[in-house]
Amino acid sequence: MVGDQKMIVEVKGYLQRQKLQFSEAEEQYCTKFEVKGGAKKACISVFNTGKLVVGGADSPLKKNLEQLKAALEAGEATPGTLLPFEIEKFPQTIQERVPACDPVIVYFIEEGIRCVKADALLGCAFMLGAASEKAINLLIQSFAEAIKDETNRQKFLSRVNNRMISVRYDEFERSFKSCKSKPTDPVLAQDLETVIGLMFHFCRITRNEVGHPQIVPDLAKGVLLANLGHFVQYIERIYKLIDYFKVNEVVL
Repeated sequence: MVGDQKMIVEVKGYLQRQKLQFSEAEEQYCTKFEVKGGAKKACISVFNTGKLVVGGADSPLKKNLEQLKAALEAGEATPGTLLPFEIEKFPQTIQERVPACDPVIVYFIEEGIRCVKADALLGCAFMLGAASEKAINLLIQSFAEAIKDETNRQKFLSRVNNRMISVRYDEFERSFKSCKSKPTDPVLAQDLETVIGLMFHFCRITRNEVGHPQIVPDLAKGVLLANLGHFVQYIERIYKLIDYFKVNEVVL
């Protein structure tokens, strides 16, 4: 590689996280990334000195690359974690991908971002847990409303109403797995364990450690940032299941 290898890794990591199309080519003293976002194109060159140069016509894509350049040159990158300006965009990204997202969820995510930027890690963990609990309760509610048989619906509600969120989720998970009308879409059918369940339990456990303290929780900033990074997908998948239950009856 012609350009500074550390900077190249950071640039490629950002482009991949943003799911942007790009190609790279070696030029004199630098590695140049040609980037495409929709109909917009821009480029960022990584020189062997570590210097970054952004090119292309003015566009939101070029602005994003300029933010990347500023963050990397300011030394804000930590290997394997998100950059501060990426985190700030999460509430907007959630609202773009999930227009129906409950504003309470968005508010707690915004507050969690303010916390993590201020290194208030316990506060961030609590906010993530609150946002997660709100989303999961909406999912459980949509599942209950979709249960076709009234008797089964009331039985399910009697097992989840006025219970702790962990009990509610476990009961929902059992009922979902045993229902005869699960989604046929392989992604939705597997999401409950592979995407939703893992994130839910992380958020619940860390929130409990903060909210019911016995000792000071050992929370690594990198772990919180990584889970913030997954939170957009988490909310998106929850709402895809909610949308499914809105138009499909649940047969237990």
